Amino acid sequence: MKLTKLELLNFKGLKAFTINLNGDVIIRGDNATGKTTVFDSVCWLLFGKDSLDRADFEIKTIEAGESIHKVNHEVTGTFTLDEGGVIELKRVYREKYSSPRGGEVTMSGHTTDYFVDGVPKKEKEYKEIVNSLVDENIFKLITNPLYFNETYSWQNRRKLLLEMCGDISDEDVIAECSELKALTDILSGHSVDDHRKVVAAKKTAINKELDMIPVRIDEALRGKPTIDTPRDVLIQEISLATTTLETLETDKALLVNGHAVVDTRAALRDVQRRLMARESELQLDYKKQSALKSNEYDMVVSELNNLSSKVESTKHRLNTSNMDIKCIESVINELMNQRQQVNADTFVMDIDEDCPTCGQKLPVEQIQAAREKAETNFNLRKSKHLEEINQSIELKKQDIENIKKRDAGLEPIETLEALIKVKELVKQTITDEIGQLTAPVLDDDSIYADLKAEEFMLQMKLDESNTDHSEEIADIDKRIATTKEHRFNLETELNQYEETKRIDTRIAELETQQAELAAEKSKLDEASYLMDEFIKAKVNMLEDVINSKFRLARFKMFNVMLNGNVEECCETTYKGVPYRSMNNAARINVGLDIINALTSYFKVNAPVFIDNAEAVTDFIHVNSQTIKLIVDESEPQLVVKEV
Repeated sequence: MKLTKLELLNFKGLKAFTINLNGDVIIRGDNATGKTTVFDSVCWLLFGKDSLDRADFEIKTIEAGESIHKVNHEVTGTFTLDEGGVIELKRVYREKYSSPRGGEVTMSGHTTDYFVDGVPKKEKEYKEIVNSLVDENIFKLITNPLYFNETYSWQNRRKLLLEMCGDISDEDVIAECSELKALTDILSGHSVDDHRKVVAAKKTAINKELDMIPVRIDEALRGKPTIDTPRDVLIQEISLATTTLETLETDKALLVNGHAVVDTRAALRDVQRRLMARESELQLDYKKQSALKSNEYDMVVSELNNLSSKVESTKHRLNTSNMDIKCIESVINELMNQRQQVNADTFVMDIDEDCPTCGQKLPVEQIQAAREKAETNFNLRKSKHLEEINQSIELKKQDIENIKKRDAGLEPIETLEALIKVKELVKQTITDEIGQLTAPVLDDDSIYADLKAEEFMLQMKLDESNTDHSEEIADIDKRIATTKEHRFNLETELNQYEETKRIDTRIAELETQQAELAAEKSKLDEASYLMDEFIKAKVNMLEDVINSKFRLARFKMFNVMLNGNVEECCETTYKGVPYRSMNNAARINVGLDIINALTSYFKVNAPVFIDNAEAVTDFIHVNSQTIKLIVDESEPQLVVKEV
């Protein structure tokens, strides 16, 4: 629509101001002469707010610091509509006076009157008529070249641009970039955003495991005994010590009872040898059981960590889905309310039955034709609006179904938590079993006890045969004790080879697990890389589609972070320069370029008010009517000039 006439009466600083417009105009004037007031008046006439979207701004004309009283503050605008026809809108702000009980007349408040084509209207009727001409939010976007970039939030800018140009599906991006074909198998039906979360959760769990493996290897290494003597040397020295003991025992037996006790002494040595062998066997079995239970415990802890991570990932996923569904349902409810409001709209139109030229009554058929045409246009707009709302509702419902379908494949949290409880029980069982493991009590072993009894009987038999060779026997006993102690130490050191072998096996298992986890992490890193490349490709494709709709303006829709992640944004640029760094001329022309695209998209025009237009020497072509407001020190009063 175009503004063809504007009349101001006592509006802000302008007591009386009228302009007639046949098209584009320039309004010149010094500072504080009322240029911005003209823009404010049109915004107030339509929506009750100023050009800065404020409803509580000062409307009254002020003189000497006081508002002028007992006068009306009026704005009247005549508009030529895009679909044909003319409409006159008028808004009057006036003071209300009362004299309670015949007392002094005092001002009791303010009221606003509304007129359409000279006919008084209620506020609701007036707003409905204005909204049928142009939506308030759209009006702000297509009348002020700075509004989109300086007042509209970046989230709203991004949403509007995506609505204008459409989003790009994951399948389209993969089909466009051959190097991303492998993503199809990796995603397995999931969206890239969802799979990024899955990969991140798996990598976190793997990194925790990888961090723990060196600790476990270090613990095993620290528990690994240090053996200085080679194994074959230890075996030889044990054999030598055993031979020495046998010789000493024989010598002692000869001293005590002569050759008669040799056989008894040999039997005693054999029993003692078997005692030592049984002791070593019992100790080794205990260490093996401890090692097995430790491995079982580590495996259960690892499984618990993985299940817990999976539960947290699933809960996060379901919470996010529930929030998304609630948000979509809220949008559906809002759309259904809009649909109900649109359905409730009825056609209302007052037609002047007198000819505006001669004053005679118009023919009935001409009046009827005009009414039918207006009603048909109203019904077409209403039908189209309803269809758009219904389509939006269906799309939103499909979004909810897609979310539910996507989450249906998740493993139930109850199942995971039940598995966790089972694993916790297994963990507790192993812990109890480890606690029950104790170093073997040799005397509790029947074989060991029998051997000790046999040793005792043989020793008693030898003791009964002793003669008085006490000094020699005492000397041999000392040598026997020393040799036994030496042999025991050698056997203990030899047993450490078995412990070393067990620890080496455990370390090899951990290193194998480490290699497997590293291989799995490598696959996840590759998937992350492909998804990062996918996002970059989608960014470029989406920005290309959006930027193709504009002549000057370009839009940066994503920021790529240092860690490779991508965050949404919406930043306007011109020739690579961000909007915040542009000069005033570039900001205005870029804003006009955006207005051209928006009017084409919304299929509606409105007068464009270009404040501080003196900053621009070369304006781009604008599809709408333009009203340039220029600061001119030589003009103490507003001067209007048609272009």
